[in-house]
Amino acid sequence: EVTGWVGTCTDIHDRKRAEDAQVLILEASAVLGTSLDYRRTLAQVAQLAVPRMGDWCAVHVLDDDGSLREIAVVHADPAKLKFVLELQERYPPDPDAPVGVASVVRTGRSELIPEIADELLVANARDELHLDLIRELALRSWLCVPLTARGRTLGAITFVAAESGRRFDDADLRLAEDLAR
Repeated sequence: EVTGWVGTCTDIHDRKRAEDAQVLILEASAVLGTSLDYRRTLAQVAQLAVPRMGDWCAVHVLDDDGSLREIAVVHADPAKLKFVLELQERYPPDPDAPVGVASVVRTGRSELIPEIADELLVANARDELHLDLIRELALRSWLCVPLTARGRTLGAITFVAAESGRRFDDADLRLAEDLAR
């Protein structure tokens, strides 16, 4: 016969999240130290980031002429990856956009959108077809951080949360900035 019951519950979410972040940084550091081919190593870092940091990851670098070039796009689902690449080909990023990858590279400041509202999609769609296509991606949260070295911005890393339903927060932003450095 049970005469009493004592129980405890300890929330270890924050500690587990910090441990996972440390492991990601350590693994990315190891990858970055393996080769001088920055394109290959940054593509490997993007591979490490999915699905740990987000549902997909893209890496852009500045070319000598000042243009942005995407050197890696990673998504766990090959069908989604193909869709994203076709969407970008049809609607290439605007280099003068006030927000997004180009803005992050221009300003050297990170951008975080914890919750992507439909109004944001409507405001940034170029036409109805574009709006329908980006809605199909089911974007939930977005963050983009500058790739920096020796005080110079060399490009940007973008993380997107979609299917997982994850929402990025300030802790994710700090981790992404650490990774980009």
